[in-house]
Parts: sequence; C-alpha cells; structure tokens
Amino acid sequence: MKRLILFVAVVACMLTSCATSGVKTTIEGRFVTNEPLTLSLERIADSYDAVDKIGEVELSEGGKFEFKFRVERGASPRLYRLSFSNGIRPITLVVAPGDDIYVDSLGNLFLNYEVKGSEESALIANFNKEYYAAVDKLATLSQQMALAENNIVKLNEEAYRAAEEAMRVQLRFVGSHPSSIAAFYATRQQVVEEYVPMLRGKGVATPHLQALKEGIAKAYPESPYVALLEREIADVEALVELATNLQQTSYPDIELDDMYKKMHRLSDLDGKVVLLYFWSAQIPLCNSINAELKPLYEKYHDKGFEIYHVSADENRALWIEATRAQEHPWISVFGSTNPSVFSLYAIYQVPMAYIISRDGTINICSLDSKELEKQIKKRL
Repeated sequence: MKRLILFVAVVACMLTSCATSGVKTTIEGRFVTNEPLTLSLERIADSYDAVDKIGEVELSEGGKFEFKFRVERGASPRLYRLSFSNGIRPITLVVAPGDDIYVDSLGNLFLNYEVKGSEESALIANFNKEYYAAVDKLATLSQQMALAENNIVKLNEEAYRAAEEAMRVQLRFVGSHPSSIAAFYATRQQVVEEYVPMLRGKGVATPHLQALKEGIAKAYPESPYVALLEREIADVEALVELATNLQQTSYPDIELDDMYKKMHRLSDLDGKVVLLYFWSAQIPLCNSINAELKPLYEKYHDKGFEIYHVSADENRALWIEATRAQEHPWISVFGSTNPSVFSLYAIYQVPMAYIISRDGTINICSLDSKELEKQIKKRL
C-alpha cells in the first residue's frame, strides 16, 4: 500500500512538473510617456483571429515594465503583442522560448519603438515605421476629404498615392524577408484596403504567400503559420477558380443606383447580351477600357447589347465627376453602396468583367476590345 501511495505521489509530481515546465522568457523595457499607462501582454492565436491575455502591468514612474512567463521548450516562435490602455496601436513581437526581449520607446510610442534581443521583432519595428507612417498620412488626408468643400479630387489623388506607397512598403518588405515571421505579420496588415477598397487584390497576392509559406517552412518547420498560409492559398485559388469557371443560368441579381440616385436592376436587362463590368475611376487602365468600350457600345447597342457598369470607388463625388467627364452612354452605377455585390461575383480585383448571354448564361470575359467583340457577336 505504501509503495502504491509512493508511486501515485511520484506520478503526481511528474505531472505537476510537466504542467509548470517551460522555458523562462522575459519581455521588458521602457515606454516614456507623460500619462499613466496600463500595459498588457497578449499572445496572438495561431489562427491570427484572437488573442489570449498573458498578464498586465502598470508602467512604473520611469516608464519601466517587465513580463516574466514560461514558453514550452522547443516551441516554434509565436507572435505576441504589447497592448496599451490608451488605444495606441499594439506592438507586435516574435517570441521564442527563452528570449530576453527589451523594448524601448519615447515620444510616439508606436512609431519610435526599438527592440533588442529578437531579430524578427526588430524587423517588425522597421516595417511598422515605414508602413504606418504612410497609413497615418492616408488617415489625415481622409479626414481632410471628409471636411473639405473644395479640392476633393486633389485630396483624393494624394490619398491614393499615400495608399499606394504603403502598399509598396508592404510588398517590398514581404519580398525581402521571405522566410521570416515578421513578413507573415506584414501580410496581415490590411489597413490600406480598408481605406481604399479598390486596392484590394493589388497588394499581397498568392505568389507572395506561396513564397512566404515555403520560406517559413524551411526556417521554422513546426510553425503553425505554415498551415495557416496553406489554407489561405487554397481559399484564394478556390476563389479564382470560381471566378474563372463561373457559368450559371441564374446569375446573382443586383440593384444599384446611378449618379441621380435612380435604381437599376441587372435582371431588368434579361434577354439582352450584357457586359457586367467592375471598374474604378482611380485606375488609369479602367478609364482606358471605358474609352475602348464606347465604339463597341455604339455598334451593337441597337442590336441588343448593354453594359452594366459597376464602380468600386470609395468616393462617390470622384466617381460622378469621372462618369460625367467620360460621358458614359451605358448604365453606370455605384457599387460601394452595397459592398456585398463584389462578394457575389467573386471580384478579387478590378478591372474585371462577366458577359451575360440572352438566356442568362454568365461567363467571365476578357476586356480586350477585339476578344470582347467576338464574344458579343457570338451571343447576339
């Protein structure tokens, strides 16, 4: 009986040891600020859609802080973040078992911070400085546009250039660090697309994710981010395949308004050959295509050809100005009043178009004028 009790005690001790095992890991530093702050350490879920709080501390009088915690021995580096109680953007770190990371910042705590003891975390700091400097400029211009009564087009152009610069920073960084978790973090930043929806699909794309997946798999074979990237690549490829192979006799119906707020339903054009064209006034290629469409429209409109022209622009005033300047003779509607339209038709980039036959059959189509004319004549 004593031997049995002793055996149970030994097993319990082993289990307790396993439960509390792990490598001591430290994140400490100093944030110099004039206001009292509470700082939280959070681990970002492997799925990158949630966070788990590890601990919380008040900054000392000198702005110092320290977190000591245990990380499973041999675990692949994971993403953690330091979150501030006053709404400053959180600082993301790449943490491996046993790391002793030091974070230091003063002034603008997010844009000025530096990291020692974690090369990957230092890479993220460098990325944030460039990317979010452009994002902040974009945010300022967006606020000015919301209040401006004049020069809206000029401000919009400046905002678009700031958005493009942020996207270039992101693409350069991801391409320059294809085997880093820091680059994985960079691909998660979609602030630009939130401000300028028409840039969706113009930034990080499947080839970038594929190269990153292969690079991280070599550098960190056990990283959970490899499986996450694989799923995302599969999802994008499925979406592209859907857009490429879409062929149905009952297409999703949509109803959108023109510049005069008059509603136009796509199904009202049943019996005609319809070009369903998604575009943006801010993309020069789209405007060139518009010019090439005019001769085709004039040539085949009386024979039963129609265009349902859907804008992906965020700024309605800019879209109206472009539509008037280009004198569109077809049905031109504003898609941003109903963003679900783009999901219904699997629009992952613009320009993009479908052609609908008289019997309702819908196929993705080329916007090359010669190829498009062949498709129109074939259906008329």
